[in-house]
Amino acid sequence: MAEEKATDALLLVPPGAWDAVFGHERTRERLARLLREKRVPHALLFSGPRGVGKKKTALALAAALLCLAPEDGLACGACKSCKALAAGTHPDLFAVLPESSGKAARSIKIEQVRAMRGAVSRAPLISERRVVLIDDAETMNDAGSNALLKTLEEPSGDTTFLLITGARQALLPTIVSRCTGVIFGPLDAETIARVLEAHGVPEETRGPLAALSDGSAGHALRLFSEDALPLRDDAMGTLEALPGLSAETVFSLGARLGALERERLLEWFRYLRLLLRDLLAIYGGSSALLNADFETRLFALSGKLSEARAFLIEGEATEAARRIQTSNVTPRLAVEAFLLKIKQ
Repeated sequence: MAEEKATDALLLVPPGAWDAVFGHERTRERLARLLREKRVPHALLFSGPRGVGKKKTALALAAALLCLAPEDGLACGACKSCKALAAGTHPDLFAVLPESSGKAARSIKIEQVRAMRGAVSRAPLISERRVVLIDDAETMNDAGSNALLKTLEEPSGDTTFLLITGARQALLPTIVSRCTGVIFGPLDAETIARVLEAHGVPEETRGPLAALSDGSAGHALRLFSEDALPLRDDAMGTLEALPGLSAETVFSLGARLGALERERLLEWFRYLRLLLRDLLAIYGGSSALLNADFETRLFALSGKLSEARAFLIEGEATEAARRIQTSNVTPRLAVEAFLLKIKQ
């Protein structure tokens, strides 16, 4: 790498990088065609939800652009350039990543953009071009954005810029207008299940994780790593226990749930609300459920809880989560207050 040589996993591009991109077939075909025809624009903006493959696609494209012997628009995986990419030491790949300073939010600062401009002003060392990859581009501060804009307005023929963002609307419109857009949508459940399989996630959990992922394979993998499904099971069990909930059970549940870490407790409330929304969908005559694996249990519950009570519980759950997140209330007391209200 250039001044940003280092070892960040973002810069490790193994052979066969395209194989790590799941879904987005049309986008992949478009990029491969541009590579074959040597018509890749000087700046591309990869935008869309987090965790859907933007970064992996940008890295695969970078590998193909830097490869010394590309084959049908793909990196060969064997040349000096590909080997340097696999080791994370390619001198012609420059990454600009958000940095944190003290308690301030992570951002891309003007000093980083200036360092990048200095690096790309020099001739490539291995490949025929340089590639600049700017991750989380929406975090650039105003000075950094204006400095990047000047660079994009005066493009060099041997540098390609790949910007990645999950919030395109946060970028300067002038930056967006100088980039060719590559838009990514949410992944379907089947594709996410394939990603989970590739990461060794047990088959029985892939469907539920995919359903809860909001179309993001990254989110699904985080849910798995955070052991989220037991929280959802617990929330479902709580709803099923509601018709006969005793005061003793309320305080027992309050003690158990209140002992969870605050973020994990907020996730529990999130799953509770998602289950309630499925329940309300059933009352409305819909069978398209987010928690499809709980369909039988949810339909059974719909015969025990009225629609009005489900609305009440959903509202109280939202309020309880808000209090836990924004106030100094003791989580256990917040849970007990919530359970006492919905028990009525």
